[in-house]
Amino acid sequence: MRSSLVVLLFAAILGLCHAGVIPAEEPTLNKGVYIHLLQKRMQSSKDNLLCWPCKLAVGEIHKMIKNNATDDEIDNMLISLCKTFKIEQDYVCSHIIKAFSAEIYYTLKHMNGSKTDKEICGFFGCFGGQEALDMPWNITIPGNKPAVKPWPQVPSGKPTLRVLHLSDIHVDYGYVEGSEADCTNHEIINTYAYCCRGYKGDDRPNNPVRVPAGKWGAPFKCDIPYRMFDLAMKHISQKEPNLDYIIITGDLESHNIWDYTRPGHVNAIENITSALLEYFPKTKIFQAIGNHEGVPMDSMAPHTLPDYKTRGPAWLYKTLANAWANWIPKEAIEDVKYRASYVVRPVKGLKIISINTIYCSTFNFYLYLNQADPDGTMSWLIKELLDSEKIGEKVHLISHIPNGANYCLKGWSENYYKIINRFENTIASQFYGHTHQDHFQVFYEDGNVNGRPTHFNWISPSLTTFSDNMPSYRIYTIDGDYEGSSFTVLDADTYYANLTEAYATNKEPVFKHEYSTREAYGMKDLSPASWDDLANRFLKDIDLFRQKFLPYYYRDHKNQECGWDCIEGYVCDMKSAQSYSDKKFCRGLKGEGS
Repeated sequence: MRSSLVVLLFAAILGLCHAGVIPAEEPTLNKGVYIHLLQKRMQSSKDNLLCWPCKLAVGEIHKMIKNNATDDEIDNMLISLCKTFKIEQDYVCSHIIKAFSAEIYYTLKHMNGSKTDKEICGFFGCFGGQEALDMPWNITIPGNKPAVKPWPQVPSGKPTLRVLHLSDIHVDYGYVEGSEADCTNHEIINTYAYCCRGYKGDDRPNNPVRVPAGKWGAPFKCDIPYRMFDLAMKHISQKEPNLDYIIITGDLESHNIWDYTRPGHVNAIENITSALLEYFPKTKIFQAIGNHEGVPMDSMAPHTLPDYKTRGPAWLYKTLANAWANWIPKEAIEDVKYRASYVVRPVKGLKIISINTIYCSTFNFYLYLNQADPDGTMSWLIKELLDSEKIGEKVHLISHIPNGANYCLKGWSENYYKIINRFENTIASQFYGHTHQDHFQVFYEDGNVNGRPTHFNWISPSLTTFSDNMPSYRIYTIDGDYEGSSFTVLDADTYYANLTEAYATNKEPVFKHEYSTREAYGMKDLSPASWDDLANRFLKDIDLFRQKFLPYYYRDHKNQECGWDCIEGYVCDMKSAQSYSDKKFCRGLKGEGS
């Protein structure tokens, strides 16, 4: 999630025509990996370190426009600014501006309205922050909601499904063993883009290596080499020979977003598809699209874009359709080609809906031309849920971006929240990724955090080590497959490979069982009420939070510190399944020791 420089670029280029808007980030803790790290680093300071580069960039662009500067001249100025302030590696500065500027220029030229510099730099919390990209829209939610049913209590001894959840694989084909793994300590803003690589023209390769990148990966700002992905697939296929199916919630590509190309992405998708077919030849695999599948990252224009044929993601959706055709029925292929979403029924009585949530991404710049129901995806989702409700079919939702992440635009998130609550009887489970961390978020009736919990989402840890993680995956035990199955998750077992331990013993990494959700947290079941209760218990039991949740969330090699203020931030996230709504959901949260 290399978003900081992209936002700075966008904020700077917005000065071209005083058009467009940038979403304000409420100063809150832990809204996905990027939001958590960026705000902790910058918004906790009285002087936001990105405000003055943003103001300088916007001001300089204003001058250049008055002097009739070309797009290339503006690009070169931004590259110089990036290098001068050491926002990223020189190599990255030289490439990322060019990678995103064409998309942003196009968006600006087709935007309506005029915004101030305060709104342009508001994303970083400058000037108090502005919700400039808040474009509310509403979708019609069907009425006649059935009476709410109690959460199913499943008798012991019933048949179960065993399901693997992989997320955020992020294979880096440019990983360099022995290169610097801890490369983040010398930049002014300290958002150094990517470690475990060597970039020509950088002075980094000439410096002594402090932490060499290991053979299997490194728990820093590094993705995993292909050999680690291959090792993980080999391990899982041998340990879990009887999986009923697999879900993968997006992001196959590495984080070197400045080097993305369409041919490169096609090769990566085909390569991982081949490996999955090799290791799981008889197992159905159902995937959701991730934001890093886009070229540029997050670039997935809806069909309303005037130049969709040349700028749209049809090439990507076709590639995914060809890959996913190995596991999904023919009737789902056209939906993949149109909106990268689809439905599939792995067993009788259960429908899986794969949703393209890049249509809510704040970095899908084409959405700022028209945010309302991109490609009719919300309307399509409602229809699928309504169809299932009518016949008593249960639904699992799989997607990439969690609805509560501030990476998701507010308009989409508000509508999605309402849809989840409307169809709470039909939706048995929700599965997401994107943040790379192990956590959850709870939905509440009418958005009242003191009211009845209606649902929750599983947010899976990543297979990649980016950032400061260990490779992880999850196995769900799900009620079914039999007549009247609830298809709710009965338990979840999380596994990870400790790379630090592997290197210390000079052995191949071994995936070990880390914890069972119900056992670790003392939960009688995995109902929304139990997840809400767990979040509330964290506010009273600092040892439970520090000894259980925090190590599972991070899984890194560093010691994490977290006092009551910090815990309140995490619990705020648990209760905020709607983006940009912390004030609504977190007002009055207080840890027992605060």
